[in-house]
Amino acid sequence: MTRKVAVLGLGTRGGDIARAFHATGWQVAGFDPDPGAEGVPDLKRDWTRQSTISGTVQGADWVMICLPERLELMRKVIQRAQSEAPRTATIAVVTRDFDIDAVQGCALRPAHVLRVDEGESGGYVIDVSSKTDANAKSDATTVLAQLAAQEFAPKDRAVQPPKAESA
Repeated sequence: MTRKVAVLGLGTRGGDIARAFHATGWQVAGFDPDPGAEGVPDLKRDWTRQSTISGTVQGADWVMICLPERLELMRKVIQRAQSEAPRTATIAVVTRDFDIDAVQGCALRPAHVLRVDEGESGGYVIDVSSKTDANAKSDATTVLAQLAAQEFAPKDRAVQPPKAESA
């Protein structure tokens, strides 16, 4: 069965993440309140741009929150996404500026919220806490390693992609 990711924020980071998920076979839905957001116009199948957060996260297995580095905005979107997405959906917040406690602090279900950052040598770093569900952490490690492998595969197949790391 094809898994679905909802990408909230379709700027550069969100667009790159949407493309990576799409390339690994996920169905992708995206939302950005700015109609001029870069988005992912090059994706044709298994991609939809939605007009609301609710429509975007409906039925999602994963929600990637790719917003500007403003904690108050991130917290509002985390709460909205969790109130509208399936209860078991993983909410991954892409941020460099805020730690896991900051992003989980407002969550309705903190066990399903994790922090993601780009690794220094590529790939992704996953930040979790004692509140994080073990299955969510395991799934995140697998999914983000697949995304990292996809990002590195087209450039040079001889280079081993970095693995997803847990902080």
